Amino acid sequence: MIFLTKETADNLDLIRKILADSGFSEIKNITRLQSGSRSVAYYADDYIFRFPKAEVIWQTMQREKMIIDTVYPHLMPYFERKIHKIELIDGTYPFSVSKRIYGKICDERPMSDYAVLYQNIIPERQLKLAQDLAMFFHSMHQIDYKPLNISEPTEAIDNWDVSTREDFDYASVREALLPHKIDLDYYKPTLPNTDKALCHNDLSGSNLLLNPESDDILAGIIDFGNVVVMPKYQDFFPLYKIDRKLAIDTLTEYSKLTTSKIEQKQLDYMALCYIGYGLYKTKDNSSPYFMKLLKPFL
Repeated sequence: MIFLTKETADNLDLIRKILADSGFSEIKNITRLQSGSRSVAYYADDYIFRFPKAEVIWQTMQREKMIIDTVYPHLMPYFERKIHKIELIDGTYPFSVSKRIYGKICDERPMSDYAVLYQNIIPERQLKLAQDLAMFFHSMHQIDYKPLNISEPTEAIDNWDVSTREDFDYASVREALLPHKIDLDYYKPTLPNTDKALCHNDLSGSNLLLNPESDDILAGIIDFGNVVVMPKYQDFFPLYKIDRKLAIDTLTEYSKLTTSKIEQKQLDYMALCYIGYGLYKTKDNSSPYFMKLLKPFL
């Protein structure tokens, strides 16, 4: 296998040849997308092609396909056109291909043809988004994951619950939040829900595709590579990176669908532990990222 490098990723003639050799000879327009450190992605007509940068990432993509194919029947019919299904092409240059879902990401990037700010979405559509996300979480969490034999991750999976880390010190985290008039003691949940479920685990703004001008605002849900069995309340945390309001509204709608209740305090507590831990760890060089996450609590 050969993996794209920084130098070859911008060689669109090479990409066009790879695609043609794999049966996509009719592709006309190719545009490289902004993507993370794990893969290189391209729009090509009505498709998205994603090339892993290393073999371990290719293994993660194989796991992702297996997970999508496994959970997809459980998410039908409402999410039929909203789930980012992928196929894998195992050639000299391995890559995934999927039908392009037209929508905008929502990860705090400035408004553009590719991004929308949650705060600029009208309230009615903010509510519809929360309702759809609650339905998605509920559908995922209802899946009986035990007989599915979901494989273990090939890479480290994000664990947003920093309170489980060896270097987490509650007193230091609480102290980092006190100057902002937030007492972590107040947010401790009285009835923590520790029920486990199959969780997406990364439903942040870059993995949501939105049509902000449409009443059917949720266009797509992508990147199932972090799916794992874990306490289901943790599935809500990535929404805080979009806006605390979205996380709480989604929980409110979710509570209408389930008898297994989760306290709002439990979500806020997890988020504030994450923020306070970050503030404490960056106290000598304050990070604006954590202050941005803290702002909705102030």
